[in-house]
Amino acid sequence: MLRGPATTNRLIQEPHGALLYSTSPMAFVRLNAVLDLHGVASIEPAPHTAILTAGAEVLAAVLAQWRDSLDAQDVVLIRGMFFSTTRPTADDVAEAFLHLTDLDALIAQIQARWLPRLLQSDAIFSMFQPLVSVETRHTVAYECLMRARDRGLEIGASKLINAARTMGLVHEVDKAAWRAAIRRGHDLAKDHLLFVNFTPSSISDLKFGLQEAMATCKEHGVPFDHLVFEVTEGEHVGDIKHLERMIANYRAEGAKVALDDLGSGYSGILHLADLLPDYVKLDQGLVQGAYSDYVRSVLLKGITEAAHNLGIQVVAEGVETEEDLKFCIAIDADLVQGYFLAHPAESPKPVSVESLQTLADWVRETETPS
Repeated sequence: MLRGPATTNRLIQEPHGALLYSTSPMAFVRLNAVLDLHGVASIEPAPHTAILTAGAEVLAAVLAQWRDSLDAQDVVLIRGMFFSTTRPTADDVAEAFLHLTDLDALIAQIQARWLPRLLQSDAIFSMFQPLVSVETRHTVAYECLMRARDRGLEIGASKLINAARTMGLVHEVDKAAWRAAIRRGHDLAKDHLLFVNFTPSSISDLKFGLQEAMATCKEHGVPFDHLVFEVTEGEHVGDIKHLERMIANYRAEGAKVALDDLGSGYSGILHLADLLPDYVKLDQGLVQGAYSDYVRSVLLKGITEAAHNLGIQVVAEGVETEEDLKFCIAIDADLVQGYFLAHPAESPKPVSVESLQTLADWVRETETPS
């Protein structure tokens, strides 16, 4: 979406063209006026779309001027993209529309062209966010959060994952992410666990996938039993037996398993029953603000109690305020993670004084005789 300078800057980096989409009746009327000023032609391969091709400076000026001419409600309906290969012809895009009725799918497909370039240039890296023990107030682990850097601009995990699925490169991105995490986090792994994202559906050969992970750990001096592989709720698991075998193999070598985003969907509860992971991570969308929401608080308390009864440790994600942290303490979460404690960073930041004080106050309260 063309909501601000960041999107325009992204398009400047890829000067070949932009595909624009809007259902606003005035959007393209204003666009044509801007195009006339700059002498830029457009192609309209399908309703509500236009393709611009121009040099970087001209394209940037057109997009910026067009965006500035729109009302707020128009901007929400506009999407921009870049073509990182050759300039598309009208026939190229028209054919794509015939095969992809969902515009978002088309956008994802064209955007994904930059992904192989990033994989070849080793541009994927990790940021680290601490997981703090409620009981001891010590950082016991770090989650390794995937990012990529492209020509000075940072690309988030969700965009990388969506592009990987579109291009059929999930395994390659997955491997690049945990290799980056192990390479950059080897010092942290000496005294802490590393939580790394794990996409089991991308690994067809169980033995080969395990050998790759173990070889990477050995290369960088990371104990394999200091890794926790996270299976996310967003990961569709069609063959639960395949996943169970894979997890059994990793556990046999000492690694641990976490089920991420528990509570964000029904399948997560089924995975909990089937996999019995070492950790469950409560979905941050449920944790944030749960202290003032009776339904969510009851749900999270129930999940935590069930996990503990099964011998599973509970990690509360998305702790962004002191109230969130107090709530996680109240439901007996084992580990907490979120902006209130520390933001993700390439060089891990210390846990905030405010969060440590909140935890210390809780310890004093529980130790005070009644």
